[in-house]
Amino acid sequence: MYPLHDVGFHGDRHLLGIVDEVLQRAHAFVETGTHVGTTARYVARTYPGIMVYSCEPGVQAYMQAEANLRDYENAQVYNMESPRFLQFLHDQHPLLQVSVNLYFLDAHGGLQWPLKKELAFVTENLPAAYLLIDDFKVPGADHFGYERYYGDECSFEYIRGSFDPRRQYRLWLPKYTECTSRHHPLRGWVLIEFGDQTPLSLPQNLQEKVSVAHLSQFACEGYEA
Repeated sequence: MYPLHDVGFHGDRHLLGIVDEVLQRAHAFVETGTHVGTTARYVARTYPGIMVYSCEPGVQAYMQAEANLRDYENAQVYNMESPRFLQFLHDQHPLLQVSVNLYFLDAHGGLQWPLKKELAFVTENLPAAYLLIDDFKVPGADHFGYERYYGDECSFEYIRGSFDPRRQYRLWLPKYTECTSRHHPLRGWVLIEFGDQTPLSLPQNLQEKVSVAHLSQFACEGYEA
């Protein structure tokens, strides 16, 4: 039995349920921003049939993550910046280029965020994917925390223009108010899906916790979805 703070995804039970639905469809879990490996370890432990790939540029955090993932043969962590990691990973594992994977984009810390480059890489190079952005500003829901550094916010305004405009994108956003984690306050997120796979369908108890939209509904000046 593992402590509640060791479940990953901030221990948000609603988000964990949605991740479960997505991972039942996914070939691999690809994370940017491992930190010490809590979420990567949760996924590797809970889904032993899925490969887990993650990257962490900070040397000390990488060493801790590597130690935390040592017992999981289905998990690999790399000491790399995420744009280089994504290119390297897909070159080394060609199956990732044609399979549907869940990308957990969580590398928001520091002065230079790689989020725009991550989104551009996935949407320009892969035929289909699920993209889960963590610490995201949920429009009209200020009770969800989100990342911001030096005037930049992890929001639709920040990522506009980062998506391949040839594709159609479906978005899932949280609309619940209750905090289900004992160790973390509510943190915002957005799940983005694109491609020819069967559209994600959630059970009724989770449908009630999210709203669904298309990227065009959040189009900003200078960008058309």
